[in-house]
Amino acid sequence: MKIGLELVNISVLNIGYARTVHKWGGTDISSPFARLYYVKSGNATLHFPDGDMELKAGYMYLVPSFMPHSYVCKPGFEFYYMFVYERYGDQTGFFDIYSFPRCVKANEAADLLFTNYCNIYPQLSLPYSCAEEFNAHPAYRDYARRYSEMERYEKMQLQGLVWIITSYFMKHAQKRLEYTDERVMKVSSFIKKNIHATVTLEQMADVACVTKSYIGKLFNSTLGISPLQYAIRCKIHLAQSLLLTTDIPVREIAVRVGFTDVSYFIRIFKKNIGFTPHDYRESLKY
Repeated sequence: MKIGLELVNISVLNIGYARTVHKWGGTDISSPFARLYYVKSGNATLHFPDGDMELKAGYMYLVPSFMPHSYVCKPGFEFYYMFVYERYGDQTGFFDIYSFPRCVKANEAADLLFTNYCNIYPQLSLPYSCAEEFNAHPAYRDYARRYSEMERYEKMQLQGLVWIITSYFMKHAQKRLEYTDERVMKVSSFIKKNIHATVTLEQMADVACVTKSYIGKLFNSTLGISPLQYAIRCKIHLAQSLLLTTDIPVREIAVRVGFTDVSYFIRIFKKNIGFTPHDYRESLKY
């Protein structure tokens, strides 16, 4: 089962330059956007569940979509950033397939690219002049809508930038375990194509042509979670995407991801993300 990367649907929500004046930070971040940073000078720290990473000048950093993290930037931290959104739902995404290194060395070409694109698309920059202004920036759904209204050539230019910058990371990337086993790939694709429904263990086993007990062992050995937990994770990821990039009511989002009981959806979402859907939509401003 091959994945056509040329069909990946990528949107560039934000690209810009920032230099912190005061100490700056964000906590409990988990969003459907992949975040790319190019550090020019200063000091900052990214906190991941598996450890901390000190950001250094002359390097680029990638925070994959849905990766829980926090950050602290010291005064005088100078950097370029790019937030990339990949439509999540009934297809396998580029950032799903590969495990990328979080840090790579930049070069003069990367420096020129970020500088030029920031000059070409100033409207995609976030208001970083002060924390209060940044926290009041337009909702991400407004940036998503702005991107969708761009001319085709502009989208091609921005997507080209994503591919070039991501190629630095791709050189050292490895395919994720779930995409090395044909059976797991088939089940994953089936779950995403039926994200609006409740997929049973029996259906998953039939898709993989294995027994119910074996499909459980297969998912635990590759992903460390059960098939049903994986299905819930896919639903939550799509819900996160819809909450931040659309105005669709929470009740309708619950139905779209296969929950007929909205109260149960809210409980499951909070258990996995730490926020209710409403709080997640309103509070994630970074």
